[in-house]
Amino acid sequence: GNIIKDMAFQDGCLDSFMIPDSLSHDIIRSEIDTVKNADLKQLLPHGIGIHHAGLARSDRSLVEELFEGGHLKVLVSTATLAWGVNLPAHAVVIKGTQVYSPEKGAW
Repeated sequence: GNIIKDMAFQDGCLDSFMIPDSLSHDIIRSEIDTVKNADLKQLLPHGIGIHHAGLARSDRSLVEELFEGGHLKVLVSTATLAWGVNLPAHAVVIKGTQVYSPEKGAW
């Protein structure tokens, strides 16, 4: 998420993900104090979310609600979200399809 934010900033298009003073911006601003994860707290105001098992359940739920409501334009997640949650997206980029097997100790 931070890499996407940094690249968008360098290219001068960070506002492409979140229009200042929009309804989405206001909604995210009203929820930001409840966010526990520091990275997520920095990304949300830019319309970028992250979702993984290391987040508090409340943070994961908030990200799911914001994405489903169209308030997040970019969501970086683990395969678990892609496989287990039905969130409609315009485009999906799959970085890899390997899954770690703890029994084998390998990918």
